[in-house]
Amino acid sequence: MNDKLGIGFIGCGEIAVATAKGLAMAQNARLAMAMDVSEALAKDMGEQYQAPFTTDVDKLLASPDVHAVYIATPHHLHAPMAIKAAQAGKHVMVEKPIATTVADGREMIAACRKAGVKLSVFLCMRYAPSIVKAKELVEKGAVGKIFAIRIQALGDKPAAYWTGGYSGRAKTDWRVSKEKSGGGILIMNAVHNIDAMRFITGLEATRVYAEYGTYATPVEVEDMIYVTLRYSNGAVGSIEGCSCVKGGLGDGQFRADRIYGADGQLVLTSPVKLFTTKTLDGIAPNKWQEVPQGPAVDTRTRYIEEFVDAVRAGKEPPITGEDGLAALAIIAAAYESGVTCRAVSL
Repeated sequence: MNDKLGIGFIGCGEIAVATAKGLAMAQNARLAMAMDVSEALAKDMGEQYQAPFTTDVDKLLASPDVHAVYIATPHHLHAPMAIKAAQAGKHVMVEKPIATTVADGREMIAACRKAGVKLSVFLCMRYAPSIVKAKELVEKGAVGKIFAIRIQALGDKPAAYWTGGYSGRAKTDWRVSKEKSGGGILIMNAVHNIDAMRFITGLEATRVYAEYGTYATPVEVEDMIYVTLRYSNGAVGSIEGCSCVKGGLGDGQFRADRIYGADGQLVLTSPVKLFTTKTLDGIAPNKWQEVPQGPAVDTRTRYIEEFVDAVRAGKEPPITGEDGLAALAIIAAAYESGVTCRAVSL
């Protein structure tokens, strides 16, 4: 008997490749079946990892060898696939974002709870050593009371991205569609940063205002957005997202976020950069310094292993459906604000 939990892949496109590599290194899980509407993609994934493959999701969900699923479909299919999997008694890992609407996210959570299965959103950026270290520093009081947060997600996506991702592995137009994707740079990319900041600081957004548009890309979704936030402790925040800025932010573009506090600030590079007025173990006050962090990890491997451990222990996974919903609520509020030209309270 194989003691590794069997994971079925629903969707074998670009992001699934990275997840499959992470899964292959996991100590407690294995690929049990690969499914995609494209037989070529399903076959490629299955053969590479010595697993059966299919184009029929019902066949995957009927397999007793599949104990949990990983959903990496276009965003608008996250909810129906997760609900279907839950009803089949399978635990669920779903790629970010949890869904395209808050209502769909809530339905997913309710369906999994009713079926007695675990639901987790693949917000694996939390496992990056720099994020783990930043959380530790905030909890130690290195920056004091937080009064501002800055998120930057800037890049320059090539034209081919919108119909084939970065790799061109799967030819599809879902990314250009507001209905299918849910939105652009904010929901596709900055969702990771939003979740990471919530994880690090423990702060919840209470009010959101946004302005955005589509300026340099022939798509229905935003390619530039600015968001202003108010947080539960009174702090303010900003999100700057762009998928068409020439040059992006250079190396580490998704690690340039900052946390400002009464006693210092953190820059979420890797390793983290810190300025603090406090004297802490191994950290000198009143000067900028890089803070040593843990060794490099495959964040997808770590995410999968901890999800499986939670499933086997009958516990909630470290990253829950509610975590995914909290990030989506901020995003949905930003999109609503851009349409109504008013701040949206959460």
